[in-house]
Amino acid sequence: MATGTNAAFVLALQLLALVTLTPAEFGVFSIQYLLFAFATSVCLSVICEPWLRSGFHEGSVSSWREYSSFLVYFSFTAGLGALVISAAIPELRLVASGGALAVAVGTYRAGARYHQVRMNLWRSVIWADAAGLAVTVAVWLVLSANRFGALESIVIAWAAGAVASAIPKPWPRLQPPKSIPAWITQHGHHIKLLLRDSLLMDLGAIGTPFVVAPVLGISSFGIYRAVSNVAAPVRLVLNPLRPTLAVGSLARHQAPRRVWASFFASIGFGGAAYGALALVDAVNINLGSLSSLVPYSVPTAGFVAASFFGHYYYIIARVYLRGNPMLVGRIAQTALSIVAPLLGALIWGLSAAIWGFAVATALSALTWFGLVIRTTHED
Repeated sequence: MATGTNAAFVLALQLLALVTLTPAEFGVFSIQYLLFAFATSVCLSVICEPWLRSGFHEGSVSSWREYSSFLVYFSFTAGLGALVISAAIPELRLVASGGALAVAVGTYRAGARYHQVRMNLWRSVIWADAAGLAVTVAVWLVLSANRFGALESIVIAWAAGAVASAIPKPWPRLQPPKSIPAWITQHGHHIKLLLRDSLLMDLGAIGTPFVVAPVLGISSFGIYRAVSNVAAPVRLVLNPLRPTLAVGSLARHQAPRRVWASFFASIGFGGAAYGALALVDAVNINLGSLSSLVPYSVPTAGFVAASFFGHYYYIIARVYLRGNPMLVGRIAQTALSIVAPLLGALIWGLSAAIWGFAVATALSALTWFGLVIRTTHED
């Protein structure tokens, strides 16, 4: 139930944006959402997963006060950064404050939810996700009915839903700023390893779109980014399970039964994406940026399938692998995710950029799969 509620909460925003924003508007919205994605990625590496590794794998658990205090400071910094960047981009100035609030509170909620799931505080998890979902949809409906601009409606609904999801207890317990270096010192070994990996990942997953955007133009960039949003259900299923997947041995994830299950799940997600786009084409209705993806249904479906397979094994690698295997996988994924889409965009345009995105994701998925399967011990 908790996974389904969280999936609906996050998917609601992305689906509303996908079907109501024009490609140009979606391209603008994607810039702010990429800032949020970067903040949550770094949050995992400096707060959530170091806490998990230090506490549950090594027996030194930081308290909720320590965890939540550092999380608040980090989230505030992320929101401030989003505000500065949004204010510097003319197309984003109108929604700069709303987007910054969404990034700050959304980042806090992502980190808090990770902690609550691992501590089995399921009642708080479900209430928070349900509140976020209800407020996001309600605010969007009210604003749309009152003829607010589509982009403004999406960003305000995003911020309102994030705030609503952060209200249920447990609330953060703030410590003085001097607690910041104490956290970094305590978890520094794991932060160094995980942050290096995250920054390499973000260079490809988040840095590449910022480079591709001026090459394609804002409308084509919106279509390019819409491909990633079609794979949102993949992330929505897997990301809430990250703390759960950390339980047990590596051999559990290497078992043939688990491998085949992940493979067929990947095919199922890809087939569902292709079927959805075929349905949009068949009924011939305008669903914003989603309709613009119909000509690219094959690479989009391939991207979705590869995303599930790769993201699953990447999560396993983040928890169980150490040292060189992690670095090899991350360098391979980063290189692929930068070179293939960018070359496609520069030489052949939007279609080649999307195909390059799909092929790079498939090769990256196979890389993570190979690294997890061939590892015989958790070094």
